[in-house]
Amino acid sequence: MKQLKRLRLSEEGRLFNMGDNQLLKDAKMCTRWALGLTFILILAFPGIMFLTGYSYSLQFFKGWCYLAFGWLIIAGLYISIRPWVEYYLERKQASEQV
Repeated sequence: MKQLKRLRLSEEGRLFNMGDNQLLKDAKMCTRWALGLTFILILAFPGIMFLTGYSYSLQFFKGWCYLAFGWLIIAGLYISIRPWVEYYLERKQASEQV
């Protein structure tokens, strides 16, 4: 009975813990940042350059591609390595408390 009090229905009708509110807030914030950065870096910045009549050279295009792939690699590494670091630090902290 106590467990049922801690659960509530989400908008989709699924049950989730009341402690998941922070997770939902963080997910919403991350989604907004991702969509905002995508809009700015992929649509707005090049779009403004296009509207002003900037002539894209091959060298500029190559630089833009290198920047995009560099961003992709750094983001992928960060997303892949960060959970391992958090797991290691959490485990280290737990062993120090014992």
